[in-house]
Amino acid sequence: MAGLDRCTGSGRESTGGESADRLPVVNLLCLNETRVVDVSRLAGPVVVNLWASWCGPCRNEMPMLAQAARRHPEVQFVGINTQDRQEAAADLLSETGVTYPQLVDVDAVVLDDTRVPGLPVTLAVDADGRIVDRVIGEVSRSELATLLDSITEGD
Repeated sequence: MAGLDRCTGSGRESTGGESADRLPVVNLLCLNETRVVDVSRLAGPVVVNLWASWCGPCRNEMPMLAQAARRHPEVQFVGINTQDRQEAAADLLSETGVTYPQLVDVDAVVLDDTRVPGLPVTLAVDADGRIVDRVIGEVSRSELATLLDSITEGD
């Protein structure tokens, strides 16, 4: 998809075992390419946003997340499009100015792993791959700032 960053560079060399404070071991296809990414290997600091085009709060927060991604190049932003149609997802990304990499989770494996019943979910993942903070529901500017602080302090 034109205008969307590639998934290249998403991942780290080593990971710990699966646990509640880590992303699940699951291979997801990139929205705009044939590359597959193991979600458990996403390199931090990273903000991971689980979303869908049919989710109203997801639609509302997308422009703010796109802006934050541009303002914070030291943090990787990754979207995980969940239980959605690829065409609808691509249209929403284009409308909202989101250009950071997107993964496709048709079966909602990552959402199920978070044990949250709905979307959106925004996760802060540190350099060691641990989920250090999360926001359930539409993220506010102040909540996003807190998430970013939780993974960039000391940088």
